[in-house]
Amino acid sequence: MAEKNYLRKMDFGNEAADDVDDNELKSYFVTQDNFDNFLNETKRLHIIKAKKGMGKSALIKWIGIALSEQNKNDLVIKIRGSDLSRENFKLKNPLNEPNDYIQDWIIRLCAVVNRELAKKIGFAYRDDDIALIESAEVQGFKERNLISCLLHRFKSILGKYQPTPANGVNDHEILKRFESLENSRIWILIDDLDATFQNKNSEKVNLGSFFSACRYMIQDIKGVNFRVTLRSDVWPMIRRHDEAMDKIEQYLSEIEWTENDFKQILCRRIKFEFPNEFKGFDDEELLSKIFKPTVFWNEKDVDTYKVLYILSYNRPRWGIQLCKLAQKNALANNMSLIEKRDIDARWGEYGLKRISDLIVEHKHQCNQVEDLVNSFRGLERRFPQHELLEIIRTKIINSLNVQIDGKKCTKTDEIADFLYRIGFIVARSEDGYGYHHYSYSDLPDLFSGKNNNGFNLIWEIHPCYREALDIKKLNAEQRSIKTHR
Repeated sequence: MAEKNYLRKMDFGNEAADDVDDNELKSYFVTQDNFDNFLNETKRLHIIKAKKGMGKSALIKWIGIALSEQNKNDLVIKIRGSDLSRENFKLKNPLNEPNDYIQDWIIRLCAVVNRELAKKIGFAYRDDDIALIESAEVQGFKERNLISCLLHRFKSILGKYQPTPANGVNDHEILKRFESLENSRIWILIDDLDATFQNKNSEKVNLGSFFSACRYMIQDIKGVNFRVTLRSDVWPMIRRHDEAMDKIEQYLSEIEWTENDFKQILCRRIKFEFPNEFKGFDDEELLSKIFKPTVFWNEKDVDTYKVLYILSYNRPRWGIQLCKLAQKNALANNMSLIEKRDIDARWGEYGLKRISDLIVEHKHQCNQVEDLVNSFRGLERRFPQHELLEIIRTKIINSLNVQIDGKKCTKTDEIADFLYRIGFIVARSEDGYGYHHYSYSDLPDLFSGKNNNGFNLIWEIHPCYREALDIKKLNAEQRSIKTHR
């Protein structure tokens, strides 16, 4: 009797953490040892940096779920960075000095808490301005619990702004809710703080002052904790621009997923989809129900999940997308397992998605990012630095009018630095023990004046983009592999 085709029923799940319910996310969210620190109330500030597709939103959502379960009385506020724009708070006063920016951020953050508290206690304010905190009031919050201060503020205006019961909630009921929340802890979870960041001095000052504001608040005000995510490539730019950031660096963590982490992500999604059928199965048995165990890759047999990990740029969301594409190909050919040919068949389509992501994510920084990427179409996959810069000179500088972060670029190393920063190219170091890749967050200064030889590193177009760009060497290798199957 033929074995059941589990691949046909397999659903790899939603790629966007914000779109799944809490129970589903908890069922297949893979935790790392250091994630417990994000739930520790004594660790009052955590800045979590990660590349696109690494699961920043999933992590923030998981933190919110875990904190709400950990202490029911805590106020957990989850917002996006875009929600904190000055326009959302009708703030129009000019900001000139760094301290102006810091105070402005503190006012906005307190206002966010104020609005959430109003919802929590059923306070039906009509005028959005009462949600704002004046700078003088913030000074009075020092050494006090933030919720207590803000609730006291509500008490003082209770009769003025809410003279009649709202939504069936009268003043007496609101006061009872005040008492239940007194001295509670606030967790402010901010996802994608830097969503539209451009490498300009004004934006570096703005973001740097945000982190200083968080630091001042945890110093001066009790009962407030922050968990913030931002892109890995943004932090080095802020760090170099503002010397105050050396005091912030201790609060920084980076999300990175190992091959084994990615393996666990796949296994948990399989278990979620088939909760009763694979009880007692180990990881290899689980994977063998969906994937051919090994594929021929780089002239040797490699575990299939490791190939998916490499092509996903170590990013879970991209890996799940590639699994879905390969699954479609396998099912179209009446196969019961995902094999190398299924990955090969959809590699180009997958690469186009990655290039599209790159364009969407960075077009606000460089309107010609698509042209920059396409300038490498049909070329080799690796270059020494002098060849890379020559390609940029002949194919980009001489034919395109490139502006990056609002500044016209006429130097090859400026464009190379941008391609490195957005992850299109990675640095490769080779020695007698093998090779290692470096990203911008690892070594951000490889194209600076002091290091303009790049330490003699090789520059490599990441594999996830190659098939879509018809990279010569890669395609030749693939043809050779296919003829030997």
